[in-house]
Amino acid sequence: MIIYQKIPKLQNDKGFLLIETILAIALIAIGLFSVMSLTIGVIRGNSHSKMVTAATTLAQDKMEYFKGIDYDSIADTSTISTDYYLEAIVQNNTPGIDSKTVTINVYWNPGEVTSNHKVTLHTIFAK
Repeated sequence: MIIYQKIPKLQNDKGFLLIETILAIALIAIGLFSVMSLTIGVIRGNSHSKMVTAATTLAQDKMEYFKGIDYDSIADTSTISTDYYLEAIVQNNTPGIDSKTVTINVYWNPGEVTSNHKVTLHTIFAK
């Protein structure tokens, strides 16, 4: 025979328990840390994109400079600024006679790694 006994209710059962509060705080903390991690990744990506854009602009400006000068004046150059190193390599008679292949490399070091990053542009000028 099973005897059922009615258990009296607690008088103050309308609030949160301590364990529920701790779990809620833990879940909110995990969510906030995830958002912070994502934000840091986005900021790093934006910084890298900004540097790639600046390096590409420097290379394009140098290429436009070569387009605007006399064919015989196109020669190797290098430029050092505070953040970037630009080198222009000119190969004469490549791929054919009376042509020059120009390769422009722009290097930069983002500071967080030891290796340099690079943007490269190539073009061929004909006489």
